Amino acid sequence: MRYNVCGLDWCNMLVAMEDMLQYREYMAQALELARKGAGWVDPNPLVGAVVVSGGEVLATGYHDRYRGPHAERMAFDYADAHGIDLTGATVIDTLEPCCHVGSQPACTALILAHGIARVVVGSVDPNPIVAGKGLRILEEAGVEVVRDVMREECDAINRHFFHYITTGKPYIVDGRRRAGESDSEYAVRRRELYATYAAVLAGTESDVPDESFAHFNGPVQAVGADEVVIGGHRPLLLEAGALACTDPDEWLSELGKRKIDSLIVESDEAFERLSMACQKD
Repeated sequence: MRYNVCGLDWCNMLVAMEDMLQYREYMAQALELARKGAGWVDPNPLVGAVVVSGGEVLATGYHDRYRGPHAERMAFDYADAHGIDLTGATVIDTLEPCCHVGSQPACTALILAHGIARVVVGSVDPNPIVAGKGLRILEEAGVEVVRDVMREECDAINRHFFHYITTGKPYIVDGRRRAGESDSEYAVRRRELYATYAAVLAGTESDVPDESFAHFNGPVQAVGADEVVIGGHRPLLLEAGALACTDPDEWLSELGKRKIDSLIVESDEAFERLSMACQKD
């Protein structure tokens, strides 16, 4: 005679734990996908999506460029093109699906149209036009929503977007040379920053080659295909003198209006002035 030694509540708990481990595994994949958009999607967020069913990955996607398809749409387009039925599948999303129509269709509508049964989300989108509305729409339509899976990691990849979308000002990155940092170490760190952030406020003693930057007077997404470099875009160059005789808070707000979502600051004086402005927020 066999006895069931697993109580219902305990079995449910074990199943939930197993599910969460799988969600984390797929979320890690989605994060890797999302990072591929770094330097290309500004001022939009980095987003990755993985669609799974029965332990099998059916489709993946990520937001790869400004005004390009959202992560969910890229995944769904792949599934549609290959005749993959997504009914009852689970979407693992690093960021809450959008629920508004802009340059792209609402991802919530695409999720419902494809019969998705569950959506697992890392971060809630702080954009006021989303901000939890996307998840509510899905839940009200009968889709199961699992929140906050690897939220810390998902929030971290979009810290500049979260700051920009809630304050209207660019996220400031300290690009100054660190104490004890060698020439080669500083050069490597600089290249990494330039490949992923929107603009640079260079110091008067900047020794970066002029061709490292884009020179124009418009939003950063106006950079043309002939102005990009392998691995990312060329950041907009802003001279430190542009900050002279101006209110730092107003100057940052103006950059925000021009969709500059992140700013590398290499000038000591400028960094101090702008940091003080940010502390007032």
